[in-house]
Amino acid sequence: MLSERGSVGGRGRPRGLAARAAWLLALALVACANDSRPVAIGYAFPLSGRDVVAVVRDELAALRPDRPAFRIVFDSVVPGDPADVEVERAERFAAMADLIGVVGHAGSRGSLAAAPVYNEFEVPQIVPTATSRLLSGIGPWTFPLVPNDSIEGEFIGEFTAVRLGARRVTVFYINDEYGTGLRDGVTSALDRRGVAVVDEVPFDHAGDPETLVEASIRRARPDVLVVAARQRETGRIARAAWERGVRRFVVGDGALIPRELVPLAGPAADSIYAVAFWLPDRVDSLSRAFADRYRRITREDPTPAAALARDGIMLLAEAARQVGTDRQRIRDYLRSLGRTRPPFRGVTGPISFVPGRPARLQMARLARGRPVAVVDWDPTGSGATPPGGRVRAAW
Repeated sequence: MLSERGSVGGRGRPRGLAARAAWLLALALVACANDSRPVAIGYAFPLSGRDVVAVVRDELAALRPDRPAFRIVFDSVVPGDPADVEVERAERFAAMADLIGVVGHAGSRGSLAAAPVYNEFEVPQIVPTATSRLLSGIGPWTFPLVPNDSIEGEFIGEFTAVRLGARRVTVFYINDEYGTGLRDGVTSALDRRGVAVVDEVPFDHAGDPETLVEASIRRARPDVLVVAARQRETGRIARAAWERGVRRFVVGDGALIPRELVPLAGPAADSIYAVAFWLPDRVDSLSRAFADRYRRITREDPTPAAALARDGIMLLAEAARQVGTDRQRIRDYLRSLGRTRPPFRGVTGPISFVPGRPARLQMARLARGRPVAVVDWDPTGSGATPPGGRVRAAW
């Protein structure tokens, strides 16, 4: 359901392209009856991301008077939602006449399912955390904020081989677009470095991680275990492997939600390295202001996903301020960043959508439950360690 009491019901939805277009147009005409409402920004994320809405509302309020005024419409995603649910969610957003764009969906599968709807009905879609390489070519209305799974997987593989000196690696991966994409990048990098992948273990949400870990370690004992999954599966896998003698873990960005990952991982938590697109200990003024505001409102540290979601919402708001609320003009504004306009200054760094832009990745290690940047590693091979072990490959 859409929150902010701007819900557009999904029952009785017509099938077929022509019927669906007419249905959406009818809903849009009804919505036009109230032109005095602030323009809407859609936000399709799990309930764990709802705190960002309160933080961004506070940030927007601090910028008053703003023209136009904005409301954030939150449609909560359940991890693992089937494709038809994600499509219906996208259609509800597309039917809103006052919508200027959507930030979401949370994962690669949901974003890929929703993207054709947004491209068909010309709705700008900012994708903050999904990493599927397919997103970059899915249509001119879809704009990924983070490097794709191939680049992230390569980053993990290089770190595992070079920084950790691994010789035998086991890869656990969730059997979806996110997990398989990361697996491919990881195994490719390890193969180039001559590191043996002694086991590859796919699993799904309904599987039993502990049983899979026990069987895998019986087949082959690794010196590093790589996990390409979300925080819940990752925590359970790490704990089970720790109990069986594995002491080093490298995980993808999707697992870096410490408040859920750390309790599940238990004694393994402080042996986990995780890819981060941003960390709350950054010292630039924009990051500090966001982290302070987030802590004041939520009493917790912001996650990289929260920072990326914030950037996506604020980017759409800035586009509307600059060029108005017409969706075509907003799309053109997004495409102009880094070309005819300077990149947007986000919490996570300068944002543009120009091919060849830098992939800002860094490795963090959990220390007493908090992610801390790994600073003693040079992923570029240049001999000069970039801040936080950041890599700047193009994507």
